[in-house]
Amino acid sequence: MYILDANVLIYAFRRDSPQHGACYAWLSKTLSSGESVAAPSWVELTVLRINTLPSLGDLAAAPEEVFAFLYGLRTQPSYQLVEPGTNHLAILESLCQSQNPRGNDLNDAFLAALALERGATLVSTDQGFGRFPGLRWLNPLGPG
Repeated sequence: MYILDANVLIYAFRRDSPQHGACYAWLSKTLSSGESVAAPSWVELTVLRINTLPSLGDLAAAPEEVFAFLYGLRTQPSYQLVEPGTNHLAILESLCQSQNPRGNDLNDAFLAALALERGATLVSTDQGFGRFPGLRWLNPLGPG
């Protein structure tokens, strides 16, 4: 199973992004292969929130465009929502004790704990995930 960070979906959605081609190609290829691809619901919310930010001005997407993208994902047989299980909080606590994340870095720790709990590979363009011991992660843009 692959668990997606929001940045992969944001780039896959945004055709104006330099990272669009690589992220869209990876996502399309992986979904077509039948491999399991998942995201927590809050990652989908983040995709909606970031792409519709008023501060983007003319580059802001209409909410209906983002919803269409998300519905398109959800129609893929190999895509699913994934939420924390019963061991997630303990794994998150352990990561927080060893890595001391604060603020926005807690989102990364949360996703890392989710991937560790599920035995999944985390997919992100954020090189910072390398700091979490035992986490398998993949950057669709290639090596840093």
